[in-house]
Amino acid sequence: MTQLIDFSNRQNRFLSLTDVSSQYLQMIEGKTKQDPYYPTYHVAPHHGLLNDPNGLSFFNGKHHIFYQWFPLGPVHGLKHWYHVSTEDFIHFEDHGIALYPDCELDSHGCFSGAAFAEGGMLHLFYTGNHVTEEGIPNPSQVYASMDKHLNITKGRPIAHAPAPGFTHNFRDPVVFKRENIYYMLVGGETKDGEGALALYQGESIQQLSFQGKVTTDLPDAGYMWECPNYFEQDGRGVFIFSPQGELESDKYNFNNVFSVAYVLSDPLDVRKLHYEGKQYIELDKGFDFYAPQTYEDERGRRILIGWLGNSKSDYPTDENMWAHMLTIPRQVTLQRNRLVQQPLEELKKLRLGAETLEQEHGLISRAFELELSVDPDFTLTFTNRKGESVTFSSNGEEYCLDRSDMTHTFAETYGTKRYALRKYKESHRIRMFMDTSSLEIFCDYGETVFTSRIFIEDLEYLKSTGVSGTLYNFGSITLEAQNG
Repeated sequence: MTQLIDFSNRQNRFLSLTDVSSQYLQMIEGKTKQDPYYPTYHVAPHHGLLNDPNGLSFFNGKHHIFYQWFPLGPVHGLKHWYHVSTEDFIHFEDHGIALYPDCELDSHGCFSGAAFAEGGMLHLFYTGNHVTEEGIPNPSQVYASMDKHLNITKGRPIAHAPAPGFTHNFRDPVVFKRENIYYMLVGGETKDGEGALALYQGESIQQLSFQGKVTTDLPDAGYMWECPNYFEQDGRGVFIFSPQGELESDKYNFNNVFSVAYVLSDPLDVRKLHYEGKQYIELDKGFDFYAPQTYEDERGRRILIGWLGNSKSDYPTDENMWAHMLTIPRQVTLQRNRLVQQPLEELKKLRLGAETLEQEHGLISRAFELELSVDPDFTLTFTNRKGESVTFSSNGEEYCLDRSDMTHTFAETYGTKRYALRKYKESHRIRMFMDTSSLEIFCDYGETVFTSRIFIEDLEYLKSTGVSGTLYNFGSITLEAQNG
């Protein structure tokens, strides 16, 4: 019998696909797909570990989604970019690996990055991770391009090394354009141990030069800024980032090992290298949400997809050789000086039938949507015959998501409850999306969101008080392999 790779030996995390047999890959894919916690309508890996969404874009009539993938097991190892596309978020085309770590610049992984569609091409930007023989990391910001036939060509590096004043923690480029000038932001850690952005610019999308470090008016926000995403909407400059390091936390804010924050301000001043944001706000109040990316589609919608997982945690699915998934797609708007998230309307096509929710409601599926009206005080419990459960509730002043009584608990170091203050204390509608082992909750008309993994064996019931509404059982997305 083929033996599973021992990833406690960290050298094994840099094994490549050519180092294992096809039988090995078939074995771990079989374990993955038989896992009772594998999702039905979320994008998830065939096997191995999925993390950051990359290169999100609308190009040539389709939504393109790339994501970080280590194929050989549920650990962070030699990263590839995997590629799927869709026209409707129900039927997906599986294009396989888009970027392989196959040159010196990315010998130790094709790290995260973004895309920019223009001129009949999808321009891709990513961080190439190279570790020297002396063990010194050297990140490069690399350009690649994809044509309408999905042929990808790696180009020259835009930056061969970290920007001046930054450490080797320097990665995840994002590109935007004003008039005829292209700008690239890269997140990183300064040599003073502070999170920051570096700005590059140029008249050619393939030739961008370093301009300097972007200054901000933000309070201390960690030692490293990962996965920056910047866009401009309604006259505002919106900056989303994933800060690493200890942030000022309390009962309601920043309790995960790493969290996601956003800032609303005047647009980035590229001449003064200054962004005037003074306050960062937590984007998601759940346990498992990181590294989101946004893009604009052909209808002018700003769409967000995140990594439905988090670092530094062992998940119950690890034993079946897979970890993590992407969130459902969400439309992002600016309202009341806040970012508001709502599930993309296309997801309604997954609805198979409607059931009026009862106080004790038997489940025929573990993949469903709840559209609810909630009182100021309410409780909704997902449970099985053993009483193992996850509860979402409110006392009128705050929400609480409690997963301390799950079948499989994990990451308990960071707590088993998450709280958020209610923005709307009167009765209002919330939406919840359950998919086997994930739960995404949209409260306060999308201003408050909880994204989490939950693990309850043989989930069978919903029990509720102060709740009325409809349960929609969901079908599955399809993922068809495509050549090219």
